[in-house]
Amino acid sequence: MIVFSVFFRTMGLLVLVGLALLALPQSGQAAGQIFWDWPSGRQFSEIELNGLALEPGGALIPGLQAIQAGPESPEVCWRLASDNQGGFFTGTGHGGEIFYTDGQGKTSLFCDLSDAEVFSLLALPDGGLLAGCGPDGHLYRIGSNGLSQLLGKVDGGYIWAMASDDGGQTLYLATGSPAAVYRYTKSEGLQHFVTFSAQNTLDLMLDKDGSLLAATQGPGLVYRIDLADAQNPWLICETDQDEVRQFVRGEAGQLFFLALESSDGAEGGNNPAAPLGSMPPSLMNLFGEQIEPQSDKAALYRLEQDNTFTTWWSGNLDLMIVAWSSQWGWLGGGPRNLETGQASVHRLEPPATNHVIASWQGGDVLDLVVRDSADTYKGVLVGQAHPGGVMILKNQGHGSLSAMSPPLDAGAAVQWGRLSWTADEGPGKLRWSVRGGNRSQPDGSWTDWSDTWSGNDQALALPQTRFMQWRVEMPGPKGNNKWRLTSVSVSAWQDNVAPVIKRFTLENLTDISRGGLITSSENVTQKFASGLRVEFARKSVMGEDPDQVRAASTKPVRVMTWQGKDANNDKIIYKLEYRPQGEETWRPIMDETVEQMGSWDTSQVNDGLYQLRLTASDRLSNPAGLALNSHHEAGVVQVDNTAPVIKGFKVKTIETGLRVVFSATDESSKLGMAFVVLPDGTRQRLDPMDRICDSQKEAFDARVTWPLPGQSAGEQPYRLRVEVWDLSGNMVSAEGEEH
Repeated sequence: MIVFSVFFRTMGLLVLVGLALLALPQSGQAAGQIFWDWPSGRQFSEIELNGLALEPGGALIPGLQAIQAGPESPEVCWRLASDNQGGFFTGTGHGGEIFYTDGQGKTSLFCDLSDAEVFSLLALPDGGLLAGCGPDGHLYRIGSNGLSQLLGKVDGGYIWAMASDDGGQTLYLATGSPAAVYRYTKSEGLQHFVTFSAQNTLDLMLDKDGSLLAATQGPGLVYRIDLADAQNPWLICETDQDEVRQFVRGEAGQLFFLALESSDGAEGGNNPAAPLGSMPPSLMNLFGEQIEPQSDKAALYRLEQDNTFTTWWSGNLDLMIVAWSSQWGWLGGGPRNLETGQASVHRLEPPATNHVIASWQGGDVLDLVVRDSADTYKGVLVGQAHPGGVMILKNQGHGSLSAMSPPLDAGAAVQWGRLSWTADEGPGKLRWSVRGGNRSQPDGSWTDWSDTWSGNDQALALPQTRFMQWRVEMPGPKGNNKWRLTSVSVSAWQDNVAPVIKRFTLENLTDISRGGLITSSENVTQKFASGLRVEFARKSVMGEDPDQVRAASTKPVRVMTWQGKDANNDKIIYKLEYRPQGEETWRPIMDETVEQMGSWDTSQVNDGLYQLRLTASDRLSNPAGLALNSHHEAGVVQVDNTAPVIKGFKVKTIETGLRVVFSATDESSKLGMAFVVLPDGTRQRLDPMDRICDSQKEAFDARVTWPLPGQSAGEQPYRLRVEVWDLSGNMVSAEGEEH
């Protein structure tokens, strides 16, 4: 009896697959009724938001609207800095341009440094600006007239952040790598201040007691520096994350710092000896250096007065920057959603909750600046990358707020049914509309948006299309808007379509070897040309040759793989059958299965030519009268489980050794190879008299040297064994003594 090991059951056999060739994801929706439900089936976070936000429970509520502000052309907007005139500066890459946007919303080029990246900015009371750049480590002072002056250059190449005293007379620079702090004064110029055992210093902050706080990456450390004794920095904490990215003041002036976890093995990592010029892993992705993180974990820590720290918030949200807003609380931003192209800002709520408070078509969020003053840019400024630009997030107090679903995919053209929704109602009415098309993204081939309606259960007047999209408009946030949209459901009807068999393959056996796929067991492994491997386990039989008999016993089992697809996303079950060539009746090989692999033990049938048929059915997902099948037949398969026959086997002594004479025939297959096994176990190939083993009948008359040079002849009489294999893998052997 032959049994397979684990995983896929066929004909009482279990198959262990070493190469994933099987179940592939299927798209589309099941035949019959189709429903999309939010938030139970999918998340509202997939929706494009305009002025709406997500509350912690997942419902849609009024939020912040994203409005274009500042420069639109840069690829990267690294840093934003407010001035005291109601405007703000934008430091960009990859051309070193700095833009100024005044309090009336006019943006102009302030200065072109012709440097690569402007990573840090510090606005000066006189209307000027300090700019820290990379990768050359340049520090500039820029006057109110836009003229720049190079103040110096730091080692390591990057000026990530700056801090200055109240009068702006002394400047401290966070640099790397390695992690260091530089100090600049007008009288002494730029001087090295302190170096840390880390890769980069990413942020600095002057504390109320006059000391300097420094945050590092590789590893994530926080230091406190006595400005009068910089050579003895005090390590306050080492975080669980690799990168302490930012200091920020929260409610009542409490000090917090953001820590991010970067990938294991990223350049630098926790290695203080990382190469000079290395960037923090969280930023390397922005330059095309894709790094797979260990996790998306981020944490916001609160620094206590006694220099201890506590975790205020942590989660799996991928963050780059945080900010505190007296109106909206803690806000965080990071990389955009690559699938939807949506940029977003989240509200962080301890200990581990977050929800989207603003979302728009944009880039990676690199900087957040909260503006509480009553001017044009009261709100939250957002610096972005890929694409670059600046947005202002604000509650305008008028107009409509909206949300739009992603295109809903039915897998094939469907008849759309109804849209229904539930909400906690507020003043005014919701206004709904839909559109449809047959391309995955809306374009000119889609229908126009339908007329709007306000009822919570509406029949959809759309033609049969594969894709559909809905849009909802919520009344503007005048007064106390209490709207809270909690769910949306869309239904449709789809006619059933038969499943498709995309591939049906009889795997080509290339090798049979002793041993299992996982352990060095007594099992046998078959290898196929596709890379598939199948492990067989067989009960031992006293006296059998484990290498030959056991391996040969697996040969009659034919292995087949296939791939199916159903446009309705119905569950497919497969049935495998065979019939002798020329007969009408199909006979079962294996029970119905959802797996995309099967085997046929041909030792139970006569030698001959056979046809194989695979049937795919969707009956498990449809009523009996609507279920459909499809068939796929393989080509003619030859079954030959009969070994060749050896006749006239003789071993004769000759002057040079031994002479082996015999003939071999096979009724079904051509012969493929022959061997002789010498008395010492040595195997040698035997060629037939016509030199080519390629017929169903071959004659052998071979002279074998024995004993081999340098070896003992051993005891006589000598006993030899010959083996003959046909092209179907069957083997016959014969033994005899010399005479």
